[in-house]
Amino acid sequence: MLGIGAGLVLVLAVTGGFFGARFLSGSDFDKAPSQTAAVDLADVGRNAQLTQLQAGDDADADQQLVRVVGPRQSVIMALHEETLQPTWMAPVPHVGVKAPKADDVVDAGDGVEDDSADDGAKSPSPKLEGTPVDCQWSADSVTCGDRSIRLKDGEITLSPGGNANGSKADGFSDDSEDGDTDAEVKDPATEAVPITVNDDGSVKAPSGGTYSDVSVDTEATVRMVGAGDDGPWVVSDGKAVFAVDADADSVLWKSELNEKAAAASGLGESRLRPNWTIEDDVLVIADDAGVHGLAVDSGQELWRVDDELDSFTVSGDHLLVMSDGVLAVFDFTDSSDVDTVKADPAYNGGSDGDAIAQFPGADAFKNAKLSTPPGCVEFGLAYDDYYLGDGPLDPKFEHEVEFSDGEATGDDGHYSGITMEGFTTSRMGAKAVTAVEFSCNGGGTYIYPSIGIYDEDLNLLDSVELWDDVDDRGNAADISGYVPKPYFNSVTPMGQYLGIDVGGIGVYGDEGCTACEKSASADILYRWDGKSFAHQDTVYHVPSGDVRTPELEQVQKFAAAVAAGDDAEAGRSATPEMMSSLDNILGDGQTSNPPTVRSEHFPKGVKVDTCELIQPYDDADYGGGEYFFANGKSMSYLSSQDEIRPGDTVCGVRTPQTGGGDQYYFYLLLRGTPDGSVKVYEAGRQFG
Repeated sequence: MLGIGAGLVLVLAVTGGFFGARFLSGSDFDKAPSQTAAVDLADVGRNAQLTQLQAGDDADADQQLVRVVGPRQSVIMALHEETLQPTWMAPVPHVGVKAPKADDVVDAGDGVEDDSADDGAKSPSPKLEGTPVDCQWSADSVTCGDRSIRLKDGEITLSPGGNANGSKADGFSDDSEDGDTDAEVKDPATEAVPITVNDDGSVKAPSGGTYSDVSVDTEATVRMVGAGDDGPWVVSDGKAVFAVDADADSVLWKSELNEKAAAASGLGESRLRPNWTIEDDVLVIADDAGVHGLAVDSGQELWRVDDELDSFTVSGDHLLVMSDGVLAVFDFTDSSDVDTVKADPAYNGGSDGDAIAQFPGADAFKNAKLSTPPGCVEFGLAYDDYYLGDGPLDPKFEHEVEFSDGEATGDDGHYSGITMEGFTTSRMGAKAVTAVEFSCNGGGTYIYPSIGIYDEDLNLLDSVELWDDVDDRGNAADISGYVPKPYFNSVTPMGQYLGIDVGGIGVYGDEGCTACEKSASADILYRWDGKSFAHQDTVYHVPSGDVRTPELEQVQKFAAAVAAGDDAEAGRSATPEMMSSLDNILGDGQTSNPPTVRSEHFPKGVKVDTCELIQPYDDADYGGGEYFFANGKSMSYLSSQDEIRPGDTVCGVRTPQTGGGDQYYFYLLLRGTPDGSVKVYEAGRQFG
């Protein structure tokens, strides 16, 4: 989940709202459009690419939507209809993303220009991983995979069972060796063109004949777009562009397409929809100097917009051009008097300047006295008074620390301290927010990451410390598995959302030592509720695919249904084998009313106490077989090891007979599912 601030590589603009339906606007695509706005999106990603995704006819009519495609996830963004500034953002994970290994950890600053650097250099954008999902639109929401996003304010609702392109029937995604998938994003324009490409690269006309002197690279992704049912049609494999007529012997024109222009046009990548288009017999496409409009039947240039662009798209009546973090908007209903126009990154278009978020920059944080995440302060600067998972007697939310060049050192004689490791920025409406990643060193071998979220005045809004177990302060409950030394692959603030890609998670099948390789990672999502960042979702990336742990309340519903004898309801959340075992007799069956799995495991008053991702476990050398839960409780052993898969869940269960205490005598095993749905396959116990 290399985030927005971590160097986004692609942006996908969506038709909707005030950009309107072009048939109502009187737009003129054979003349150069006039610039109407310039939007500073440097915090979104400097190497951005725009591509088109057409919304349905009933889509919301009050805003412009933009989809930002990063290496491992997309972000849907809404722009204000007047100021064109972002009003909300919402993340959508890609499918088929492979969990990174510890050696692949990426600095959160990759792809971002650090204003404290001497040369202002920026690192290359990360590679696209997985496949961005297609989205379904309605009047008030957009559904992308398993996430439904409310267009009014960007609020996300998880839709269990939602299945995106590129996923197998069981919800897991096929990963290739490098983590990408073979899934393709459907391109409506290509599917609508009635010409086909033969296996040898020749292009076949609707009549069945082939076009002479025209062939495409059979290894490339070929895209097509048409001016109408009878053509002309334009075909490209990302290396060349040619237009053909309905007749098999009529090639209208051909042109080479260099790598820069192909990338800016979104051609050649099967997992992305291209952004070229034909509007009113005008082909809008990029070249090495900007965007231009060509007469589709002749290839004659009609107009151009000069810019060192990264990408462009046509959305309704507007041309959107992204260049070095600036989104320039041009209007085809207000044609220019000249054939060539120049994009102006400073154009304000009469927008309210106060709506633009002002970011303080990294230097403002590096030499300041800041309220700092409390666990980090107490661990990094007062190690003698801090015990991991216990903490000081009087924890405080705000701890002010004096930083010098991004560092603060403890005065207790230990080699300890706090270091600022990365800065990523985003906006909550007109408010600028910066996520600062801290490295917290208590003087030993354990160095923990913490995140502080600050506003434009350097006030601490909230913090995230996944390793800190102090009640009502740490965020350790938002992640499970065995995480002795978590690390952040990326930190991604997205408007009112905060996404964190966490590595170093050990699951069943991994070795249980602290230094052993951990095979899983997780994407954790928070949403600003006006006072703090509330946990929204945790998706674990295990070797076999993506899983979520089920909600405790949903597992409790299963247990209560079994206790009440409602097997029809319980069966929706369990395997057939689990349901058939409920009335199995326990013991020798010699009593008149022998105990059963149902009566012992699921009596009236049964309570599912905790659920977590199953940690590494080996009863031969793991504490003599004892299994320890993250809440500090344990059970003497974990059975059914042959059936457990990485990503499965274990739940500790209480009954009125067993009561409280530090041990669980009953537990449930649940199959890992991508949407967190409950699938119980074993009811275990610790005694005969």
